[in-house]
Parts: sequence; structure tokens; C-alpha cells
Amino acid sequence: MSFAIQTFNLSKTFALPKRYRDLLLHPFSKEETIALENVTIQVKKGELYGLLGPNGAGKTTLIKILCTLVLPTEGTAFVNYYDVTKYEKEVKRLIGYVVSDERSFFWRLTGRQNLRFFSALNNLPTEPANKRIREVTELVELEHDIDKPFKNYSSGMKQKLAIARGMLTNAEILFLDEPTRTLDPTAAQNLRKFIKEVIVREQGKTVILATNNMQEAEELCDRIAILRKGKLLICKSIKSLKALFSNNGRYVIKLKENGHDLHRKLQSTIVGAEIVYSRREFSSNGGSVLRVEIETQNSNISEIIRRIVMSGISVEAFGPDGSSLDEIFAKIVEKEI
Repeated sequence: MSFAIQTFNLSKTFALPKRYRDLLLHPFSKEETIALENVTIQVKKGELYGLLGPNGAGKTTLIKILCTLVLPTEGTAFVNYYDVTKYEKEVKRLIGYVVSDERSFFWRLTGRQNLRFFSALNNLPTEPANKRIREVTELVELEHDIDKPFKNYSSGMKQKLAIARGMLTNAEILFLDEPTRTLDPTAAQNLRKFIKEVIVREQGKTVILATNNMQEAEELCDRIAILRKGKLLICKSIKSLKALFSNNGRYVIKLKENGHDLHRKLQSTIVGAEIVYSRREFSSNGGSVLRVEIETQNSNISEIIRRIVMSGISVEAFGPDGSSLDEIFAKIVEKEI
């Protein structure tokens, strides 16, 4: 099997800035924050690989290490089998990095002028650069707007230009860091379609997508890796994740709050079943409910519900567990707290 990306026990720590008092009293002490801790992943060539996690999970740090923008503290990382710390030039020829940051463009220049500038930064000769600019602008469907000032572009057009910039070097591997974050729903859907159908299927590129949008991850990704506080919690396909949290004797019961002894009361009531997950949520009527997932080999769930109601606990709703990716993500992340 051929891999586009491989990391082994990859870790990164950053030194925290010191206050003036600490500089005077403890000039040689050092405080650090952990951005990544022993992360090991493998991304196959041609795969659309998702990086998910709360803010501060380490997604962007991981991408920056793979793009040779940040050095790892420990561990190793390879892009097409090139060590990112030893073969920076070779790695940079293989990758494109797309961020949803409009400030990285020159607003008074046209889209074409912006791409010419970034072509020069990538040491592309003038004629090959002009040819490549024509190719990528047609690819992202910006050929009719490429000579307009960047400041007049819509959010969707700006994001397309960012993707065109990332593909100037005909990169085999694209890193997309929350590419639809600033887009309206229609523009976001069009961009997702473009990523999946053109970049991956037609062009055969490998794409690493960092996102907090569960719908986007479910729609696009072959596999997803979930990070939290720099640690890799799980890496599986969407299908495997859903199978892991499938119904299979699990039921969701939403209970109206009725005092601090609700958990104790519930435990003594659901004999023959096990509480595997619980979380307080807001209900549709503005109140709060306790979402409880139980696992039971007893197919007669109605008997369990009857016992709960008879004990004085109010049931708002119940049914088989059909967890969405949002719910699965919450379970995986919250389980590690």
C-alpha cells in the first residue's frame, strides 16, 4: 500500500510567553503547552482524509508540520516518504496549503496578478507560470473573473482563488484548513462538490481536510481522525464509526429533570440494562432533559420504559439509537474528559 502521509509519535510543544514578573523572578524557568502528543497517522494516496477536533485540538499544528512551516519537537513525519525536517524543498514541491484567510492576498491586485506573484515565490518561470495559471483558473471556474480586483470577489470566489493558489505547483497533496468556514451554505456546498468530484476523483489528488463541520466531514471524507488536546483519539471511516455506535440493543431515552437523585433513581429502575452514555441537553420547549443511552439484551424496551414511568420519572421521548456524526463526535471527545 502506498502512503502520501505518515507520522510516527509526532509531538509538538510551544513555549508560553512570560509575564514581566516571571522574567524577573524566574528568568530561566520555562513553561510549555502541548499542541501535539504522540500522533501517528497514515494517509493513503488519493484519499480524502479528515482532521476533526475542538478548537485547540492540534489540527492546524499537524498540518503546519506536514507543510514544513513548523518543526516537530519529537517524532517523525513523511510526505511521499520524504522526511519533512530533512527534505523541505522536495516536500514543498509536492504540497499545496489552502487556508481561509483573505489577508494573505493583495486586495488591490487582480486574481491573475495575485497568482503571478505567488508563482514567482514558488520559482515558476514566467511562461510555465502563465500556462499553469490558465489551467488552475479554468479548473476552479474563475476564468471569467480572474482579471477582476480581488477586493471585488465574493467569499466563494476568494476561496476558489485560494485553492487555485494551492494548485499552482500541480501539488499531489492538498491541505485544506477549514475551507468553507466563511462561506454561505450554497457556496460551501458548491466548493465541497468541487473538492470531491474534481480535485479528488478527476485530478486524483490526496486531500487532508481540517474541519469542525460534521456534515462536511461526513459528506467528503473517506476516513476521519479525531483529535483532542493534541492527542489522536480515533481514526476510522464514517461507516466504521457509525457501526461502532450502532443501535445493536442501544436505546436513547430523554428524561425531564426532576432532582439531583435522578441518576440513582434511574440506576435502581432499569434492572437488566446498562447506562452507557448520558448528557444534559436543552429540550425543544426550552427546558432541560437528561439524554440517557442504555444497552440491553432485553428486546422488551417497553417494559423498561414502564418501570421508569412507574418510578415517577418523566419520559419526554425514547427510541433506538441512531447516532449522527455530531453525536458520535461528542461521545468520543467527552469520553476522554
